[in-house]
Order: sequence, then C-alpha cells, then structure tokens
Amino acid sequence: MFYIWGIIMSKYTLLGLVFFIIINGNLFSDDDVENVFPKNAITVDMGLTASTLITWGIIGDPVFGTAIQYERQILNNISLAGRFEYRVISISSSDGSRTTTSSFSAEGHVRYFPGEGIFFFDGMLGYANFNYRDEAINSTSHYLKLGAKLGWRIDFGKPGGLVLEPAIGYYWAIGKNSDIAFLEGSDEFSNFFNRLFNQYYEYIIKGYFVGGLQVSVGLGYRF
Repeated sequence: MFYIWGIIMSKYTLLGLVFFIIINGNLFSDDDVENVFPKNAITVDMGLTASTLITWGIIGDPVFGTAIQYERQILNNISLAGRFEYRVISISSSDGSRTTTSSFSAEGHVRYFPGEGIFFFDGMLGYANFNYRDEAINSTSHYLKLGAKLGWRIDFGKPGGLVLEPAIGYYWAIGKNSDIAFLEGSDEFSNFFNRLFNQYYEYIIKGYFVGGLQVSVGLGYRF
C-alpha cells in the first residue's frame, strides 16, 4: 500500500518539477527577449535636418525641417510608431516683403521586421497641413497622407543604445490646395496665371512638403 502511494506521489512530484522548469524557462526566455529587443526608440531625422540647414546656409533665407519619431516594439518583428514633422521656407524679396511656406505632419507607422530584425518595411497613414503666407495672403490646406518605406536598422554594438536608421520610400498626399489669388484682378490674364501658379504650388506641396520621394536618416536611442 505504502509502496503504491510512494509511486503515485513521486509521479506527481516529477510532474510538478517539469511544470516548474517549463514556467521558469518561459520567464527566462521573456527576459532574454527584453534584453535583445529593447521596446522603445526615439529618433530624429538627421537627413532632413542637415539638408535644410545646409540649404539655409547657401541661400541665406531661413529653410528648416526636422522630424522626431517615437517607436514602441510590440512583438519581436512588429512595432508601432508616431512621427511628427515640420518644414518651413521663408524667402524675402527686394521690397522687404516676405513669403513663408510651411507644413506640419502627424503620422502613424507600422513596421515589420522580417528575418533577423535588421531590415524593415514601414507603412504610414497620417495627416498634414500646408500654409502659404505673405503680406496679403494667409492660406492653409489639409491633406491625408499614405506611404511606405524600406529601411535598415543599424545598432552601434548590441541592440539598445545608439541606432541609425536610413530609409527610402514614397508618400502620397490626398487633398487639394486652397486656391490662392497671386495676381489681383478678375480678367482672363490674371485667372490664367493664378491657375498656373496654383498648379505649380500643388506640385511643390505634394512633391516636397507633404509627399513625394522620402529619404530619411534617423539617428536616435533605443532603450
């Protein structure tokens, strides 16, 4: 009787030990994932910032742009990010007047890291506005943004700490810019050139300020 009871108890004890080992193994595995894949990252688009500052130095008029992004790793190969971008060009004319064009964007990103988590595919959905302002005009347009990028995450050393993220892609801007009367008057000549200038500005807006080819160089910190 005691022999049978001992066998039963030893089986339950063995099962309990196996269960304990499995649970602890999973816990250690999660700790390893935490150490290998930091969950948070903050980056600044140094490519955009540097290029606009160089342009500012060349032409003399204020030209500036920058973007900051916060990324949260939710799985080993998937992350979510929020990105905010600002661009401005302010040009003065010979008569002392100034024309300023600027844009602000708020973007949501989903990143997928195949394989070893070095390269990533980035899908984006966001909102942007564009403002044109001079002595007589102050006009703002609103856009929906869609886009995708292919990028490369480079950790300096082990994962965590300084990180460099070069990426290239394309953004589409959905919306129409507000019509601006660059030339006063309602005659055919004024209407023609106003339409021409508005079309020209729409290409600039959707090709640079809120859309077009995107080449970024994110420099930041993972933790």
